[in-house]
Amino acid sequence: MADVDQLVNDSDQLYKTVAENSLDEHGGRTRQFNQDQLLELSGLPDSKSLMPLIQYLSNNQLFRTTRTQGKLQWSIRPREAAKQIKALDRDDKVVYGVIEEAHDKGIWSRDIKKRAGGIADNIVKRCLEKMEKANLIKGIKSVKSPAQRTYMLAHLVPSEEVTGNSFYDAGDLDESFRDELMKLIVFWVRSQSWVETKRRSRPPRREIEPQTIQLTHRVGTHNYPTAQDIYSFVTNSHVIKPSKASSLTVQEIQDCINVLQWDTKLERVYNRSMAEWGYRTVRGVTYDPGFDESPGTALTQVPCGTCPVFEICAEGGPVNPQECVYLDEWLKL
Repeated sequence: MADVDQLVNDSDQLYKTVAENSLDEHGGRTRQFNQDQLLELSGLPDSKSLMPLIQYLSNNQLFRTTRTQGKLQWSIRPREAAKQIKALDRDDKVVYGVIEEAHDKGIWSRDIKKRAGGIADNIVKRCLEKMEKANLIKGIKSVKSPAQRTYMLAHLVPSEEVTGNSFYDAGDLDESFRDELMKLIVFWVRSQSWVETKRRSRPPRREIEPQTIQLTHRVGTHNYPTAQDIYSFVTNSHVIKPSKASSLTVQEIQDCINVLQWDTKLERVYNRSMAEWGYRTVRGVTYDPGFDESPGTALTQVPCGTCPVFEICAEGGPVNPQECVYLDEWLKL
């Protein structure tokens, strides 16, 4: 009897330790552990002492066993889910196992029926409804196939492959958020890209808005914002909703930057240290697309023909042909 009590206590302690270490970066308990990792977490001297604990937890549905690249791995199930699984009938367990195998990617209802080992469609449907009502599984919307009903375990967090990224809301692309974020990035990067704005005088014969002149920083004298800098600004600007700000990643901001580069709104330049890339706006670009400069004629597409600082460009000056990145690009140097 004492041995049984010791087994139960040791197994419970192992379960708690594994649970504490199971959280992934999204807050879901999706991590899996091999035998060596469980041995290290348990503090037991050898696998001979560990295996009875694993067997006990597996028999009580608290551990799930999988095989990855030929090696056994284990992940935990919530205690409440384990109790409910033990009470399921044979068909329910088969359907649950199919969904569990899909892990955080989920599985279409159509594919569940295919993999359920010949269980009739109406029985599969009944099992899904029963387990969803018991909060063992949940239906989610996949961005890849919005029309298909997708199921996964209730305690798992869907992967980005299923939910999309921060630009998706309940499986639908949030175009408004995406567009406003792009404008915000251009707005801030533009404010960090140029020497203090000066104004260019115009002939008094007609009243028009004065044209701003964007002066470049001398090469090697300015740190342009990096993707990390832009991410920090966006997530701390209080312009976007806190829920959206908390879900954004540096990689998603980098993806936005890449799109803005393809749209010729941002360009990549070396920072002062010459060790990392920063970004600045292309001259003339504003954060509002309605005010972007038009392409112009063949003559005005020559860099010097449309340069707003042409009159102060001179050899040895703050703006000079030797350091003009636009000439280099145009001449393909």
